[in-house]
Amino acid sequence: MNGTAGRAAGGDGVARWFAGAQRGDPEAVDGLLRAVFPTARRFAARSCTSREDAEDAVQDALMALVRRIAALRAAETVTSWLFVTIHHACLRRVPGVVLVPIDLAGDLAGADLAGGVVDRMVVADALAALPAAQREVIVLVDLLDLPVERMARQLGIGVRAAKSRLHRARRALAASIGQPELRRSA
Repeated sequence: MNGTAGRAAGGDGVARWFAGAQRGDPEAVDGLLRAVFPTARRFAARSCTSREDAEDAVQDALMALVRRIAALRAAETVTSWLFVTIHHACLRRVPGVVLVPIDLAGDLAGADLAGGVVDRMVVADALAALPAAQREVIVLVDLLDLPVERMARQLGIGVRAAKSRLHRARRALAASIGQPELRRSA
């Protein structure tokens, strides 16, 4: 990696690459992809259920970034856009998960769509504030619906340790959103 691409990993570099990529400069597109690649890999490793799915999700997200770079408003939005894109790419790879666009959800969303969105935002913020190890077990078990045994194998820990970590993570999440009754056994 040359010195220019190495500097791109910082926030200012991403902004510089972003502006050039929006203008269609191939070198800037390459620099932007190199700058965000490590972050994309970390997101995918935490969000997908297998290494292969994570690699595919990263490739899907980076290709989508190239196609949609002009639609993004600012360099600061790239990371959050990548997170959402990778998360959805990982969910699409889980058997039985169907993603429904919000504008097509209609009756599926229920009567209080706005309240549901606010509730999800509160939970998402609380989840993001958890330590990585706790966030990881909640995502794997509660969001991706993996059995605790499979989650333990994926993390390379014992089932009892996985259950303990999950219990502590759920308690911390419930406490941070002010709902101690949210606890659920594994």
